[in-house]
Amino acid sequence: MSQKPFTRLARWLGFDRNPLRRRCDRIEAITRLIAVMGVAVAVVLGILFGARAYGDGLRAEAAQAHSRHLTRATMLQDVPARGLSPSGVAVGHGQAEWTTGTGVHRTGVVEAPPGKSAGDVVLIWTDDHGAPVRRPQDRETTVVGAITVGAGLPTGAAALLALLVLATRTVNQRRATRVWEAQWSVVEPMWRINGR
Repeated sequence: MSQKPFTRLARWLGFDRNPLRRRCDRIEAITRLIAVMGVAVAVVLGILFGARAYGDGLRAEAAQAHSRHLTRATMLQDVPARGLSPSGVAVGHGQAEWTTGTGVHRTGVVEAPPGKSAGDVVLIWTDDHGAPVRRPQDRETTVVGAITVGAGLPTGAAALLALLVLATRTVNQRRATRVWEAQWSVVEPMWRINGR
């Protein structure tokens, strides 16, 4: 006999009026209901926090685009390879000099592609005071950050709640096995005698 999906879900969540349902079955059904409701709430919160993170990212993009400037710097030394940038590109560091937008001459250590020699010109990002900074946040970073926040909350909640349901089910099954074995130890000798 096939049941409709909604009927099966209602039964799985304990909404049916099954008189054979034991106390441990009711506890397990309540745990599943709490888990389903918790995931639903986490999805809504994930959407809200993801949208908020996206809005914050857009504001950071706009602020950084306004306050960070692409500046030409002249390397004062050769640049050896030292490591990888956050985007996975090989980078090095070296002493360079540049002039800020207000005409102030600056010198300092900047990030530059490996293999650049003294006298080579590189592009660096500077703030309003001419200090070297990371490049402005781009849209990809904003979107990835928002998706991470938006999907991370429901995923984490679902994992924790699934563990709760699994733990409850495991405890209930072990308890049911112990009860069944205790009841069988009483019935089995009588069944063996009557079976002869």
